[in-house]
Amino acid sequence: MDEVRLGGASVSILPVVRGLPSEGDAVARAIDALHPDRVALSVSPEELETLRTYGGGNLEAGTTEEEAYVAGLSTWEEPVMPPPCFTQAVAAALGRNIPLDAIDMGEDAYTDAYTAWVSTMELLLQGRMESRLLKKRFRVSTPQEFAVAWDAEVNRTVGFARLQKEREKFMASRLQEIARDAPRVLAVIEVERVKGVLAALRG
Repeated sequence: MDEVRLGGASVSILPVVRGLPSEGDAVARAIDALHPDRVALSVSPEELETLRTYGGGNLEAGTTEEEAYVAGLSTWEEPVMPPPCFTQAVAAALGRNIPLDAIDMGEDAYTDAYTAWVSTMELLLQGRMESRLLKKRFRVSTPQEFAVAWDAEVNRTVGFARLQKEREKFMASRLQEIARDAPRVLAVIEVERVKGVLAALRG
């Protein structure tokens, strides 16, 4: 876990692997250990509202990308959707009356960024890439390495890479806003976005 000082606030960034059941327990332990004033999640405001009303049960993968991700991650644990790192974070924070914040782009902002950076040609290439993902074998030894390698494959073109960079900058900006009002912040962020978020915060 990395700690970043933003003014008088301490922001602890916990990298998580989406889908691993054990990550939910890790998030709950981090909340117990840190006693944060706010818990920030790398989800959109719309996703956070859905997580608040989540009633349990495992969702099926809805896209080829998700199928490939779940298949790769199952080498270590049977994946669960929605991701336990987020569902348990919400449950633990609500149980302790800790305010929750979504730090990723909302639907409108994401659509605007997608339109701005992803070209028509890249969309066509993305369709071909999805079929290759199911066959690709990643040379990794941990689920964290897999998540990062999978993300690099999915976002290998210039436009998609820039889109993720914009997301990381947006998350960093949101954390800076939150830190103005909260001395201790726990940010639960998918491992593949942590490096970029930290770079934006420290830049």
